[in-house]
Amino acid sequence: MSKPDHDLLPEDRRAIESLPGDDPARELIGQILRLIPVSHWSFARFKGRGTSDQLFRSGESAGDAQEFAQLQQEFALQRERAKAGPRIAASLRAFEEPYVSGITLIFADVRRQFGILSLLRNEELGPFTSVEIHALTLALDAASDRLAGLALAEPEVAASTSVPGAPMMHVLDRDLNVVLTWDGSQQGRTAAVTALQVRLAERLPPVIEDAVRDLIANWTADPATQTLGVAHPVPFLTVRTQPMAGSAGLFVGVLLERPPGGRIFSRAARKFALSPRELQTLAFLIPGATLPEIAEAMHITSSTVQDHIKHMLEKTGSRNRAEMIAKVLDHRNGGD
Repeated sequence: MSKPDHDLLPEDRRAIESLPGDDPARELIGQILRLIPVSHWSFARFKGRGTSDQLFRSGESAGDAQEFAQLQQEFALQRERAKAGPRIAASLRAFEEPYVSGITLIFADVRRQFGILSLLRNEELGPFTSVEIHALTLALDAASDRLAGLALAEPEVAASTSVPGAPMMHVLDRDLNVVLTWDGSQQGRTAAVTALQVRLAERLPPVIEDAVRDLIANWTADPATQTLGVAHPVPFLTVRTQPMAGSAGLFVGVLLERPPGGRIFSRAARKFALSPRELQTLAFLIPGATLPEIAEAMHITSSTVQDHIKHMLEKTGSRNRAEMIAKVLDHRNGGD
């Protein structure tokens, strides 16, 4: 079922809001569901290292034992293919009607499993598109990095080993139909998804398409108006647009990539001793979210957001937010 306003369905919102407010999975699942339409989703954690068995799913704050067992089976099958680290792949367990397509994401670093997310689609939605799989890969990379950073309070936890997904370039006509796609992400971890029936995107996901439409709104036949653009429709995704002229007329080049600064959260946690909630705030500040937007996403007040920012300014020795973000991003080129 599509969400034209890009907001969560009420039943999905209730399920996600049943997670603790400081749980980073809460924000992550919400962002993925706003970006990628699915028929059913479920997220599970398994007992270990002080955590409890948990299952959250479409329309429910907790799932039944059968679905939890299915996710345990899926996790075991995926771990037979890759023993550790983050993973995105076609679902390996058999589907039950009415589902015809599925993708599994395992959020992990080299030592810790943060959770498994299953996304299923029925015949109406059809297979996942190549651009959707690439967006999910970027989400997995960013989330595994952040979750590793949040876990660094425990000294035995290793840093994230996620490898940023390769950029994906689309060429769109002026009606925003996809006419050509170059996908570098079929190299590496996303090659596992090729076992799934994947279709090329005829249109970009609505959240991305709206960002592109805004970026090219002032383009005219005058080349001077055809400026480069950049947007961050969700925290883990950067959208860049550029004009592409040819004999057939003007087209729109759209590059999808992860925001710069791989492993910035794990490194920032170590270097500046940032708390989990401060890291969550930082994740919104980097792509330019406003205080009200951060407060709404984190389910806290704007004054609390300001408190988190104040503490980060003090810890990083920065005079303002821009300087603080510059210090965090510059640290990505340093050592661990």
